Amino acid sequence: MFCDLTEIYVKAGNGGNGAVSFRREKYLAKGGPDGGDGGEGGDVILKANHHLNTLFELNTRKRYKAEHGEPGAKKDLHGKSAEPLYLDVPIGTQVFDADTGDLLFDFVNKNDQCIVAKGGRGGYGNAHFTSSVRQAPDFAENGEKGQERNLKLELKLVADVGIIGLPSCGKSTLIAHISNARPKIADYPFTTLIPNLGVAKIGDDTLVVSDIPGLIEGASEGKGLGHEFLRHIDRNSVLIHLIDANLNDFIENYKVIQNELKKHSKDLEKKDQIVALNKIDTMDDEMVDFLREELAKGTELKKEDIFAISAVTGKGVDKLLFKVSEVLKKVKRQEEESCDSLRMTETQEEENFVFRPHLEENPRKFTIEKIDEFKEIVDEEEMMKKIFRVHGKRIEQIANMTEMTNRSAVHRVHDVMKKLGVQKQLVRDGAESGDTILIGEQEFRFKEI
Repeated sequence: MFCDLTEIYVKAGNGGNGAVSFRREKYLAKGGPDGGDGGEGGDVILKANHHLNTLFELNTRKRYKAEHGEPGAKKDLHGKSAEPLYLDVPIGTQVFDADTGDLLFDFVNKNDQCIVAKGGRGGYGNAHFTSSVRQAPDFAENGEKGQERNLKLELKLVADVGIIGLPSCGKSTLIAHISNARPKIADYPFTTLIPNLGVAKIGDDTLVVSDIPGLIEGASEGKGLGHEFLRHIDRNSVLIHLIDANLNDFIENYKVIQNELKKHSKDLEKKDQIVALNKIDTMDDEMVDFLREELAKGTELKKEDIFAISAVTGKGVDKLLFKVSEVLKKVKRQEEESCDSLRMTETQEEENFVFRPHLEENPRKFTIEKIDEFKEIVDEEEMMKKIFRVHGKRIEQIANMTEMTNRSAVHRVHDVMKKLGVQKQLVRDGAESGDTILIGEQEFRFKEI
């Protein structure tokens, strides 16, 4: 079943907790800490699969969760890291953050991969925190929680050529004639309910062709079926605009489609189009020549640029396809010249490209926000206390992984704040001992060091 739009929830695995352990051996009087680190949580990775052409599989199941990392153990044993969870998507899929609307990734190559939810880091065991001033740490980190996201997936079929036109103009018949596609064909409107893909061979060249379900006036505003598939035309390099030559208002029909393309996107209007009058098997050459002249007079088209074909008998189809191939080569050449950044070498194509959005942010960067002030009663005296929230990838990660009931662990958070410059900035912003500091999911009292 075809599906080109869906929303899913993804949750990466949590990291395993670090272990608190001290070496206990018969002939070792004072064994040191030997708690191992927790394993990494599994990532959720979307991967391009050129064998797919629908999002149906992802649409049948809406929630995907990767495995958690295992906890550390004594004797410096590290917990096992979880395997990534791979989800296959068709080439042409765009991935959006459903909550913000931000485009996260656009799958255009067969080797593309995107980490959409990063697994949590495994917590450090107490052996990790041993130093000259902290020889017997009695704390370890909790595993970091894995990222979770609501994703919107939108598929835009990747085809060289798109066949557009009003319902029943012969799009399905044409794609069936020139390719291996076998769409449903009937003598009533809206026979085509989903886009069909086919491969057409022209000499030594091959073209990927798609027919777009019939557009009608108002399609860009949600009328008919075609508005569901206007997005697919964005991926087409060249358009074949098919017109039913037997209709009295065929000139007006041409203008209707042009107007809908323009209203949907200005880029669609600029795409190279090849216009073809279809169903000429029912008329003589003189009538066909007259219709081409009329269409040229009523539009900005030139008569020599208007093709006449019969998708049923194949008359004029080869000539049309050779013109399509010629225009497509020109468009591809222009795209390569104007978009050097999108050009990939043969070596690059063989390598897997992995997009890691979680690495874009500087982990040491932080900001401080003063939220509010409140009165606190201490020994029957009122004291004004302030609340500050600290934002920052690294400091929030450490705070969230800290067991706040352990005094030594909290002291380590203060040490990290001092090294990152958070402590100094809080003092500059007016923080005093006893003020409330919010970092990530944690809350604790400020302490000047």
